[in-house]
Amino acid sequence: MAVAAGLLSTAPALADKAAAERCAAKLSNDARAIYVASAPLLVKGADGRAVVTEQTRSLVLSGKVSHLTAAQSAQAAADCLVLR
Repeated sequence: MAVAAGLLSTAPALADKAAAERCAAKLSNDARAIYVASAPLLVKGADGRAVVTEQTRSLVLSGKVSHLTAAQSAQAAADCLVLR
């Protein structure tokens, strides 16, 4: 999960929120939950990896995201979040 979310800390800022939202619309329910929880926290200067990791962990612990697919879902969410 941390490796997948690491994409956020190295990707250039593309600032295409519409493309990010279109991408997120195609995500699985778990990945979309991670995207929705993480997106508002990804402000300039935020550590994207830490944000996605913490939100994923929180969603897994609350039973909203399956621990069996958390890493895969975090990667999918990160793929859309880097477009923001």
